[in-house]
Amino acid sequence: MEIKGLGILLAIAAPTATCDDSSTVVLSIEFLYNRVNSKMLPILFSIGTLNIYSLGFLTAVGAFLTSFLVWRRWREAGIKEEKIIDFLGSFGLWGVFFARLFYIVLNFGQFGFSPQRWLLLGRYPGLSFWGAIFGFGFALVVFAKKQKHDFWQLADEISFGILPLLIFLQVGCFLDGCSLGKPTNMFWGVYFPGTFLRRQPTAAFAAALLFLTWLFLLWLERRWRLWSWYKSQANGFIFLSFLFLLFLINFALAFWNDSQLYFYWLEISLSGLGSVLTLAVFYFRSGKKLRKQNDTQKNKKS
Repeated sequence: MEIKGLGILLAIAAPTATCDDSSTVVLSIEFLYNRVNSKMLPILFSIGTLNIYSLGFLTAVGAFLTSFLVWRRWREAGIKEEKIIDFLGSFGLWGVFFARLFYIVLNFGQFGFSPQRWLLLGRYPGLSFWGAIFGFGFALVVFAKKQKHDFWQLADEISFGILPLLIFLQVGCFLDGCSLGKPTNMFWGVYFPGTFLRRQPTAAFAAALLFLTWLFLLWLERRWRLWSWYKSQANGFIFLSFLFLLFLINFALAFWNDSQLYFYWLEISLSGLGSVLTLAVFYFRSGKKLRKQNDTQKNKKS
């Protein structure tokens, strides 16, 4: 029997009547598995017996950068520092809560009605990306309503802050070997831990696209108020652009994700619907509808 992998042809000798030891098969499979496993970097580095995991470390770095950027931008917007710190705490808690909740609901067969499985994140890992986004949005809505701030202005500023967390989270996920894509023969295919086929590195693609989104939003920040088609000049342009691109990225990568058939089409449908709804909100906030109404009224008066 032969298995192709890692650009070589590895022969696995099956035990025969003339061979009393069948360890050749086990050793050959173990060799191939270890070679495949070595392609990822789940442990970033070690300090003595302490292992620093890529996913956890990069998520912590991303959370720190997000907290710093939100604090700096909101402070420049005139929000008191103690209120920003309170928000960041609830922002993280609600994000993790809904990310875990969404993941449990979507993978209920794995968790069932066991609170132990729900709460032990280290033993039973799993967080939903869109659950985290929903939790972040929920925390923002509550804060804006409680503090009587303009939601759209706060959302514009936080869009820049949240992207580093999303980028580092996807990089950590890629190094950890999670978020498997579909098998592929393309040159960019990657061997993930425990797999013998090249797969689409969807997490790496997501990180690259999110980084480009961040650069695009920084470019957009200096120009969008000068565009004549956005008549209202209302806050929320950056946030809606961020949300639209996020839905668009998820829609494109959903075709390459290796997921169950039901959730595969559900994710594609929801991402497409989210993009359309975001464009609809864009239109209503652009001021074009209001301008048409004013033109109609002027024509009637004349």
